[in-house]
Amino acid sequence: MNLLHISDIHFRRQYPDCQEGYQGMLAAMQNPLIPLEECIRHAQQRGNIDLVVISGDLTEDGEVEDYRFLKEWLHERLGEVEMIVTLGNHDIKSHFRLGWCSTAASELPYNQVKRYSDMAIVSFDNSCYGASDGVVDEAQFQWLQQTLAELKELPIIFVTHHHLLAQQSSTPVWPGAERLLDLLASYNIRCILNGHTHHAFTGKVQGIPYYTVASMSFVGEDEGQGIVRFEERYGYNLYRFEEGKLIHQTSENYLPNRLLKVLDMSQD
Repeated sequence: MNLLHISDIHFRRQYPDCQEGYQGMLAAMQNPLIPLEECIRHAQQRGNIDLVVISGDLTEDGEVEDYRFLKEWLHERLGEVEMIVTLGNHDIKSHFRLGWCSTAASELPYNQVKRYSDMAIVSFDNSCYGASDGVVDEAQFQWLQQTLAELKELPIIFVTHHHLLAQQSSTPVWPGAERLLDLLASYNIRCILNGHTHHAFTGKVQGIPYYTVASMSFVGEDEGQGIVRFEERYGYNLYRFEEGKLIHQTSENYLPNRLLKVLDMSQD
């Protein structure tokens, strides 16, 4: 199985007409579908894509039609390749369910479990719209513990939005990270995939391969005292699994480094 991992697209069909602040930065950014198309085309040249994982922030506070448009756009370029999604702090769950899933609106967590003969993928929703650091939900932990127990005989790919290692970013780590990692340590987790920071990161946690993929939109470089330099940068990860084992991983990171804005985020 060849798995393409993308994240943090922050797509809108139309961004606010604004010159100042964070919204002005978004207005200065190229349409994220441009780098996304480039990345998909490049990944397809490397081999067949069997599965796509999107680890959150599909849209920038998106409307129902933004989700519908994005899904149709992806299907046009990926064909019938299955997509597994977790949501981020910029995703509005009710809009996602209406536009992406074509189901009833709901603000309940959105989890996915995909079971194959030799492995399983668990997508765990630790997000809440507007809560940049994510949320800790006791019902979600109970769901996850039960789900992992049901899959205990299988190797598992674990997907969530927020990063779990404090040392990888100046952005605060998800507050449930320590408890989550303790839970995952009891199961056959083959890798952990996430996004949120917009910076690519590769490491291990409790012996488990751990990958944060680059965004498909922008990065913020912390310059101290609340000053953030926003640049255009994007990328994707590819993973190859055979019989439930991760045998190859590569990260592709594109560095145009085009300056978008320098902002004092302490004022937001």
